[in-house]
Amino acid sequence: MTESAETSGLLQLGWQSFRHLETASIEPGAGINVIHGRNAAGKTSLIEAIHFLARSKSFLTHRASRVIQTGASEATVWGKVDANRSVHRLGVRHGNGETRVRLNGRDVTVLSEAAWLIPLQVLNTEAQRLLTDGPAARRAFLNWGVFHVEHQYRDDWRRYQRALKQRNAALRHGDRRLAAAWEPDMAAAGEAVDRRRRRFMDDLVPQALAMAGEWLPGVHLDWQFRAGWRTGYPFADVLAGARERELAQGFGLYGPHRADIRFTTDGIDASSHLSRGQQKLLVAALKMALIEYWGRTSSQRPVLLIDDLPAELDAPHRRDLMQRLQLSTAQIFVTAIDADQLPAIHEAAWFHVEHGRISQGRREV
Repeated sequence: MTESAETSGLLQLGWQSFRHLETASIEPGAGINVIHGRNAAGKTSLIEAIHFLARSKSFLTHRASRVIQTGASEATVWGKVDANRSVHRLGVRHGNGETRVRLNGRDVTVLSEAAWLIPLQVLNTEAQRLLTDGPAARRAFLNWGVFHVEHQYRDDWRRYQRALKQRNAALRHGDRRLAAAWEPDMAAAGEAVDRRRRRFMDDLVPQALAMAGEWLPGVHLDWQFRAGWRTGYPFADVLAGARERELAQGFGLYGPHRADIRFTTDGIDASSHLSRGQQKLLVAALKMALIEYWGRTSSQRPVLLIDDLPAELDAPHRRDLMQRLQLSTAQIFVTAIDADQLPAIHEAAWFHVEHGRISQGRREV
């Protein structure tokens, strides 16, 4: 990790009218932060607020209006983030069907302008959906992974999406000439996106599968990447060759927007071959490997949100994961009903949640 990342992280987090949390602010620790309390106390809401600040959306629902406290018209989360030797003020507000993001006193129109501050991953009770859901979930994991280490990736991806949108519009209207006109730009951007994705996966996935192999002895894990078009063929040639068929369909059939990563065990898709518990261990390895990878290559401190760790992993795997976390340079937020269920933690900031109220202090013995 670079010197700047060693001192970076979320310095302050505040909220108003967010879920059922009482308006307050906290100063998280730079390493492990334990959030404990009874069921429905507000533990998950607290880490959801961190996600809302980092990504301008919840990890629990696609409807941002649901984070607004009953009786309120809007919800607000704000924070201070130390990144690249500077402290940035970030705020996200949702109300009246609109999400507004402000960074250092100015409105942000493109969310990626603020999202770079906090490289973030979530490990919760729905973790296995990375494997069981459709390709969109895995593309999102891939896109965020590359975004935080390849600075040019955002521009390549936006350029590709713009060309794809324009070409699709031409295809819908049956305009062969205009569709062909967008293909060179689409092909150049698409191949740039593909190169960066492959470089990222070649670095990340073998480490993740090695970690998963330690947790799943006897399970042979492998992976395949599907770029979204036939391997070994120039993307421009694929677009030209498919144009007539795509005109009939009214949209593009090939490209990075249809890419996917397939994880297998003995040649069988892991989503159908592994048990639910084994799937969670594989996903935990993928996300932990990504956090460690970001720690080595990103200029920002990565953040990992773990919701109810005791429910996700058995005692030996909890111990192994916490040991790796304590060796990492990530900023970690982990929730638990009973803090005693967590393995011994050398140093941590402790937060107790009760009826939406947050109190900070040492672990109760």
